[in-house]
Amino acid sequence: MCTWRNSSYELDTFAPSILHKLAFLEVPIHLLAAYVVVFKTPARMEAVKWMMFTMHICGAYLDLFLSALSTQYMLFPVAAGYAHGLYNYLGVAERWQGYMYVSAICLAGVSILGFFESRFNAVVKGNRRSFLNEKRRLLYIGGHYIYAFTFILPTTFTPPEQNYGKLFVKEMLPCVPQEIIDNPNFFVYATDTTMLTWIIGIASVTITSECIYYFTRIVIYLSSTKAKSQKTYKLQLHFFIALTVQISIPLAVVIGPVGYIVYTFVTENYDQALNNISLNTMAFHGLISSAVMLAVHKPYREAVLQMFCYSYFHKKLHRNSVHTDTIVVVSNHRAYLSSHS
Repeated sequence: MCTWRNSSYELDTFAPSILHKLAFLEVPIHLLAAYVVVFKTPARMEAVKWMMFTMHICGAYLDLFLSALSTQYMLFPVAAGYAHGLYNYLGVAERWQGYMYVSAICLAGVSILGFFESRFNAVVKGNRRSFLNEKRRLLYIGGHYIYAFTFILPTTFTPPEQNYGKLFVKEMLPCVPQEIIDNPNFFVYATDTTMLTWIIGIASVTITSECIYYFTRIVIYLSSTKAKSQKTYKLQLHFFIALTVQISIPLAVVIGPVGYIVYTFVTENYDQALNNISLNTMAFHGLISSAVMLAVHKPYREAVLQMFCYSYFHKKLHRNSVHTDTIVVVSNHRAYLSSHS
C-alpha cells in the first residue's frame, strides 16, 4: 500500500523545521548533564560515573545526529532516502551517514548493556576484582562496541547500482513524487532488504536479550536477602530503581517508532507522514534521557537545583538585605533628626 497525501508532514522539510531548532535546546541540556555526571557524582557513585557518562554521550550523540548532524528522510519500507544536516555541508557521503545512523542506535544499546553488566558485577557478583575477570569483562564489552561499529558494514559496502535502485524504488512506491527520487542526495542502500533485516534483527535481539538477562538477575538478587546490610541494600535498590526509570522512559519514546518501522517492512505499507513523525519522535530520546537522569538521581537533582536555585535565592536575599539596610539607615537618620530638632 502506497499513501501520499500532499501534506506538509510528508515533505523533506518537515523534520529539519523541527529538529534543527530542537538542537539549540539539546546542546545546553546535554552539556549540563555531562558536567553534572563528571563533576557532581558523589563518592558513593564513583564506580558508576564513567559508565553513566558513556551511556549519556552515546544517547546524546544519537540525539544530535538525528536533529542536526544528519536529519534523516527515509522512505520505509524501502531502504532508501537522504539527509539534511551538517554532514551534508561537510561532504559526508549518504551511504556513510546511513552507516553512522544505524551504528549510533547500536552504540546507544551497547552503552545501556554495558551499564547493566557493570551493575550486575557490582551488585550480584560483588565486584570480585581479578586480572582474569577484568580482562574477560574488557573483551566482552569491548567486543560489543567493535560489533556496533562493524555489524552494518556488509550492506554499507554492497549498495545496488543507483540508477537501478531508483527504478526499483519508483516501482515499489509509485505514489512518491519523482522530485524526491531525483534529489541529488537520494541514495538506495539495498533493493533486497533480507540481509539488512537479518543483520539489524540479530543485533537488536542479541543486545536486548543480554540487557533483559542482567536486569532480571539484578531484580532477583535485590528481591532476595543476600545484601550485606540493610543500608547497602537500600542504596542499591534506590539507585537501581532510579536507573530503571532513567532508561525505561526514553526507551518508551523509541519503542513505538521502531515498532512502526518494523511494521512497514513486514507489511510493505508506505506512509511518509508516519515515517517522518516516527523519526522525529526518536530524535527526542537523548533529550528525555538527559532530563530524566538529572531528575531521578538525587545527587544530580540536588546539584542542578543548587547551581540554579542557589544563585537565584542568593541574589534575592542580597537584594532584600540591601533593602533592609537602607530602611534601617533611613530610620536611624530620621530618629537622629527628631532627637536634635
